[in-house]
This record gives sequence, C-alpha cells and structure tokens, in this order.
Amino acid sequence: MAEKTPLLPDDGIYRAILVVLVLSVVLGAVMSLAGKLVWHSEAISQIGGWIVVVCGVLYFVFRWLGRREAARQARRQASRGRDDNEQDD
Repeated sequence: MAEKTPLLPDDGIYRAILVVLVLSVVLGAVMSLAGKLVWHSEAISQIGGWIVVVCGVLYFVFRWLGRREAARQARRQASRGRDDNEQDD
C-alpha cells in the first residue's frame, strides 16, 4: 500500500487556510472598529473582536502544526538519506 503523505506547509490547501484566517482577522478588526466608530454598536464591535481572537488563535495553531509536520518530514528525509548511504557501503 502507498504511504499517505501528510499535508506540508507548502501545499496549496494549507496556504489557502492560512490566507483565509488572515483575511478573517483583518475583517474582524475592521468590523470591530466600524462597530464602534461608524455604527455605534457594541454588539458588532464585540463580534468583530471575537472573530479576531478566534481566527488569530487558529492561525497560530495551523502555523505550529505546519512547522511540526515540516520538521517531521525533514527528519524522515534525513533518515532515508542515511539508510540509502548505509546500503551503498
């Protein structure tokens, strides 16, 4: 059976998730400011603030997961390289 390759930080879907999270943080910040300054609505301002917090945390979680997976893949490649060199001897 073929080995399933996990997503890497360089994969398109992973990058798309990060872009969506960043855009959500920006939208939440704009919503929070506009809620206070334009619409004078505390509820809209709070919702925007929560969007910033939740999407910001998710962004950092995805970055951490990506770095962890990239390090795992690098270790796997390094160990494969050592195994290949040992077989050549």
